Amino acid sequence: MKSTLIIASAIVLSISLTSCGNSQDSSKLETTEQNTIDKKSQNVLLENYLKIKNALVQTDGATASKAASELVASIGANPDELFQKIRFDAQHIADTENPDHQRDHFNTLSDNIYQWVKDTETNEQKLYRQYCPMAFDNRGAYWLSAEKEINNPYFGNKMLRCGSVKEEL
Repeated sequence: MKSTLIIASAIVLSISLTSCGNSQDSSKLETTEQNTIDKKSQNVLLENYLKIKNALVQTDGATASKAASELVASIGANPDELFQKIRFDAQHIADTENPDHQRDHFNTLSDNIYQWVKDTETNEQKLYRQYCPMAFDNRGAYWLSAEKEINNPYFGNKMLRCGSVKEEL
């Protein structure tokens, strides 16, 4: 009797653990699916990032704000941590037309977009990671560009060609 009870308990415990393991696996699958965006949205996200960069090259805060709003919309409600960081900076750029404040957030936005592109290899076109050593009181800053030619978003026409290509993606 005791051994039958022990065997029955072991079977119930085994089934419970197996069930828990399966539900964990399916939740991991759901999380992985939530952390991606479709190809069209990826292209729109990159396109809007590049619009922000080009607007800041022109010191055009209104256009940068509009492109940032479109970038936020292209991410949607994706709960992924990296997309949350991208959304945070894009929303700050969207909420102002002050190019200096936008450039502060463009710096971290660029770092996060770069990380996303590297992690997902999402870009269908060649991108260039560029660097200006004089940005932010000589601390330096990176950005991505679709063109190899330097057009500095941190200084605009004040120092348009300041920088260099550091990496091709």
